[in-house]
Amino acid sequence: MVSQPRGTFSTAKSERESEPWIQPIDSLVLLYQLVISLVVATVDLPTEDRMRFLGYHGLFSLSLVVALWNSRNFTNPVVRLVRSFYPLIAMLFFYREIGFLVHGYFDWTLDEWLLGVDNEIGRIGTSVWNFQQFYPPARLLNEFFSVGYSFYFVLMPLAALVLYFRAPLTRFKTFMFSLSFTYYLHYLIFIFLPAESPRFFIPGLRESLKGYWVSDWLQSAVRDNAFPGGSFPSSHIAASIICFMAYPYLGKWRFPVFFLTMAMFAGTIYGRYHYFVDVAAGLGVGLCCYFIAPWLEKKWPLVFDEEGMVRGRTEQAID
Repeated sequence: MVSQPRGTFSTAKSERESEPWIQPIDSLVLLYQLVISLVVATVDLPTEDRMRFLGYHGLFSLSLVVALWNSRNFTNPVVRLVRSFYPLIAMLFFYREIGFLVHGYFDWTLDEWLLGVDNEIGRIGTSVWNFQQFYPPARLLNEFFSVGYSFYFVLMPLAALVLYFRAPLTRFKTFMFSLSFTYYLHYLIFIFLPAESPRFFIPGLRESLKGYWVSDWLQSAVRDNAFPGGSFPSSHIAASIICFMAYPYLGKWRFPVFFLTMAMFAGTIYGRYHYFVDVAAGLGVGLCCYFIAPWLEKKWPLVFDEEGMVRGRTEQAID
């Protein structure tokens, strides 16, 4: 039997202890609190809502800094898991706030222009929706695309868990930074380039397609959480591109995950959630973030040690 080398655990522990207590993903989350607070302070919003949102972001920022400082030397695996996964929960939580801000600056939407672009490049979405109107598809087909679109809710946590348990820690951190960066970028785009989506903008598409259990659940989830104005570009598509970072670690599940991801791409149009140009733009933004965000994470200067001083990243950012 080959014995484990002495000091392996202590080396790992010392590496943990030498990590900065505010890492790139943490400072990215905090930076978003500052940026979105500036937006909240300047958009057309009732005073009560404005103060409520500013209070939420201030309290969240303070609580996060306190939690990060107090957990900096914890080695408990549950604490480390929460410490690693909180950005995923945070980015999804902040999504609902955008619904209140999306028309805070502009009262127009891009839908008419997006629909025109769709028609210019092949009428892909319009052809699908017209076919659905004149030849109502089978409920089983609707259910299939609902399953595909719903896979989005599984893909992100699946990719995060696979990377956390199977990939090097640095790879997981890069994924979480890239995913957060992609979402926060989309949230800001939604505010400055509002687009309602086909099912909100086109009256004949407001009725949901009839399926079975998954379709009913999806309709309920969309009704309770979605808002008109967060369509362009498709954050679902962009985030799915980031999730391909986990693809090498999926093993025998690669093909099922890839198949369901492609079904999700198609389901965004089939289910009337996005224009084709939303999907194309989401693909483009996702690819850009896939390559730019890891580079940005390596150059990110806002990383602090226990003395509150910037650690090492500043010189890299200047180079």
